Amino acid sequence: MDPQLERPLLLILHRGWVEARLLALGQKHQQLFELADAMEQLPWLVNNWKDEHLEAIRGNLKTYEDKYLGSRFDYLRYLDSDSPFSGS
Repeated sequence: MDPQLERPLLLILHRGWVEARLLALGQKHQQLFELADAMEQLPWLVNNWKDEHLEAIRGNLKTYEDKYLGSRFDYLRYLDSDSPFSGS
């Protein structure tokens, strides 16, 4: 795995847990369920990395983000940013 990719993927996991906690507090169970669907494979994919896994991760996140437009958790921007920790 490209070392430059590790940081944004870790940040996506971190932000996913933050969002999950907020969704649980807000009793937004369906959205929480769909966030878990989008994130659940990420650790396995990272641990068993192949270059094509990036597109699988991107697809899962895009499906979630397309359904929940307006969320302040814009996961795809971390994959596309040169500095994923800025502004987080």
